[in-house]
Parts: sequence; C-alpha cells; structure tokens
Amino acid sequence: MIRSIFKYLVLIFVFCAVVGLSTYFTLSFFIQSEDTVLVPDLTGKNAVAALETLSALELNTRVGAKEYSTEVPEHHVITQKPAPGRSIKVNREVSLVISRGPSTVTVPNVENQELEQARMTLEQKGLTAGTVTRVHDANTPRRRIMAQHPAPEDGVRRSSPVNLLVSVGPRPKAYMMPDLRGKFLDEAMLSIESHQISLEEFKSVHDPSKPENTVTGQAPPPGYRVETGASVRLIINRRPGSRQAGRDEKKPLFSHRLAPGFLKQRVRLEMSGFGAHMVLHEGLMDPGAVIWAIVPEHTEAAVFLYVNGKLVESQVYN
Repeated sequence: MIRSIFKYLVLIFVFCAVVGLSTYFTLSFFIQSEDTVLVPDLTGKNAVAALETLSALELNTRVGAKEYSTEVPEHHVITQKPAPGRSIKVNREVSLVISRGPSTVTVPNVENQELEQARMTLEQKGLTAGTVTRVHDANTPRRRIMAQHPAPEDGVRRSSPVNLLVSVGPRPKAYMMPDLRGKFLDEAMLSIESHQISLEEFKSVHDPSKPENTVTGQAPPPGYRVETGASVRLIINRRPGSRQAGRDEKKPLFSHRLAPGFLKQRVRLEMSGFGAHMVLHEGLMDPGAVIWAIVPEHTEAAVFLYVNGKLVESQVYN
C-alpha cells in the first residue's frame, strides 16, 4: 500500500517537472524571438539627431528633464536611460536629459544696432530687452543703440534684462510761432511753410470789422515756442455761407491749370477740413495740365496747391 502511494507521488512529481520545463523553454523561445536592439550612445548629441537615431531603431524618445550644464551645449543630451549598450525591445522608451546650456550667458554687444535688431540679438542669447530709454542725439541715427547695461562681455543669468539707451535723432529745431493774425490765408500758409510747421485745422468766424478771408485767431498763439513738425489751428474771418477763396469768390470745384513749359512740375494738392489736414495728390504733372478736386458741399474746407514746393493758390469753402 505504501509502495503504491510512493509510486503515485513520484509520477506526479515527474509530470509537474516535465510541464514546468516545457513552459519555461516555450516562454524563453517566444521571448528571445522578439526583436531587440542595442541602445546607442546619445550623450553629447544634438537632441534632433538623437531623436532621428532612436526613430531609426524603432525606439521611442522621452525627454525626462532639462538641466543647465556648463559642459554640454544647449539642446544636447546630458544623460540617457537605459545606458548605452543595453539590449531592449523595439518600441520601448529611451529617456533623455537635455541641456539648457550654462546658467549664465555673456552679454552681447548691441551698441550701434537698430532697436529691432538688438532685441533679436539679445533673444538669441537667452536675454531680453529691459527698459528702453530714448534721448535726442545729433551724432547717432534714430533707433540706434547708444549704450547698454549690463555692459558687453559681462556674465549674467539667462533671461536677464538688458537696459538700452536709444537715439531718437537730433533735437528738432525750435521756432517762435509767427503772428498770423490779420494776414490773408494764402499769406498765412506761406509763413507756416517757411517755419516748417503745418496747418492742423481751421474754422470760420465772421467779424464785419475785419477784412474777409483773413486770420483772426490762431493756436498756438504768437510768440509761443514750437518745434519742427508742430501744427497750428486758425480762425478765418468769413461770412456764413460764403464761398470766397483767397480774395475772390470760387466754386466748390477746385481747378488750376499749370503754366506752360517743357519740364514736368511737381504738384502737391492739400485739403484742410473735417478736423484733419490731408494730401489729395502729390506727383509730377505735364506743363499746361489741369489739376482739379471736388470739395464737398456744405463743408468747411480749404484747398492749397503747391507747385515745385511753392504755394501758388489757396481756396476756402463752406
């Protein structure tokens, strides 16, 4: 009886051993039959090149972290996991640590660069444009960098601001506002042009005690300090509903025939009205040509015609 039991136990043990070994060898066969590759050495390589290498080996890339490094250039691999030479299956991940470059950078020299170019130069170095201060300088073209802080070649942390001193060109010439009161509009415009200022707008107010179409008020007032490019507003003495221009009555259609000759003439036609001063036409025209413009009815406006830089005719409408 005991022998029979022992015999059965031996048979069961042998059976289990055979099944276990079969399972082990079967699994080993299938596991070993899967494709495997050796992990390449990616340290020091550009991140894009590392990605291409892993993709060619059918491995996936995962950026584990980005760290500052004084030894490994920016956008290059510092370390990897698994280590180089390890055998792994295809479609597995390889984790990379990418360099941010050194934590400090050298400030580039952006002096004499234009502001937009200086911003790009700083951005390429991992820096930003800080406070931009603008000053007049006759020796430095507009928008050029005159000075910077921190100074070139200084070491600063990444993303640090660099303050810039920018030129806005030479200081504009200053004039004393001329007294335009009492002058006819065309005379006032010649004076405005000679002082390099411009007409911003005008309005009509009738004063029977003063000549028609003359200036009765202005802003800025006479004697006021103005710079080149400033604008002036005028009050013209005109009867309501009149269509006088210069010293003669005109129609809402402005027209002018250029003098005859052989050379083209540079013509500029301007209109002041609607609270603005605008250029209607500017360019070369043939001698004897007619230039014209329609002035909207029931609108207070003035038209000025310049030929070769000189005011030759003005008309006021309302």
